Amino acid sequence: MMDIIERYKFLIIKLAGSYHIPSYEIDDLVQHGYLSVIKAVNLYKLGSNTFDGYCIHAIRTNFKALLKGEIKHYREVPNPQPTSSSASCEYEFTLEDEVMAYDEAQRLYKALKKLDPVESEVVSRFYLHYDSLREIACDGDNSYAHYRKIKDKALKKLKKYI
Repeated sequence: MMDIIERYKFLIIKLAGSYHIPSYEIDDLVQHGYLSVIKAVNLYKLGSNTFDGYCIHAIRTNFKALLKGEIKHYREVPNPQPTSSSASCEYEFTLEDEVMAYDEAQRLYKALKKLDPVESEVVSRFYLHYDSLREIACDGDNSYAHYRKIKDKALKKLKKYI
């Protein structure tokens, strides 16, 4: 499960940074994204669409549902499939799922603190404030390519730290 969550971690962080939902902090949204992946793993049916497409769609759908207010609590994730009479495919989040999502968010924060100030600023603006690299380059003293290299270097460092 941890390997699958690791695979979608950066997509979740990027999407979590793009949503501004009242009373939700970025770590709440990241946890919500991790829970979406866990539920997608448990609801995926072999032989249907590719898992990558299914999981990415589930993450995006769940963030949109949270934004619309269809989810009352950040640990509830809507079922992307219509309700059916069989209750055997329903998945209930356990305390272990919540702890895993929280631990992942804490590891991310610790890794972000280890970045250089310039790298931290570029990653923050790109993923949390949803600024484009072009906007970052316009505000800074360097070129687009320079900031792209900084962002790529920072992501490699984050992968290493996490």
